[in-house]
Amino acid sequence: MKILKFTFAAALLIASTFVFAEAPAKARACASCHGAEGVSNNSLWPDLAGQKPGYLAIQLAAFRDGIRQNAVMDPFVKDLSDADIQTIATYYSQLPGKAAANGDAALVAKGENLSAYCKSCHGMKGKPAAPVWPNLAGQQSAYLAQQLTAFKSGERASPHMQTVVAPFGEKEFAALAAYYSQLAP
Repeated sequence: MKILKFTFAAALLIASTFVFAEAPAKARACASCHGAEGVSNNSLWPDLAGQKPGYLAIQLAAFRDGIRQNAVMDPFVKDLSDADIQTIATYYSQLPGKAAANGDAALVAKGENLSAYCKSCHGMKGKPAAPVWPNLAGQQSAYLAQQLTAFKSGERASPHMQTVVAPFGEKEFAALAAYYSQLAP
């Protein structure tokens, strides 16, 4: 049994190293926070795997250009060229996403009811048709709730999102985040 466990662990390590080795050089720095396979190990950081490439490119450019502020991201994006951004966005968009599923059943049910406000843009299952809008399905729930709060406060600028989230607060954001985190990416 120990040999089987060791063999399985070794195979996982080799597979994850192989995936990381295939990552473009500029994407490798992202792995320290967003994971070698684009799945973050911190619920406050977004998963990048399977995200829309257009959305990722816009957000990376926004961080690089100072439109979107984040002290942790600054050193990683400050010297990225537009070509680097496209390469990183394309790479992470092609990785398979995984459901974070960080929500409890009661929150998920409440969030599913509230998601009616989100579906016209983010799709029936958290995957929008527009290439520049983010997939919500499978995303980290703490990250989603944090971003909804940022839109409501104006920390993240989007007149549309600010209008949609205006009537909601922390409890609704937690429910929406729980619901979207458990959907299959």
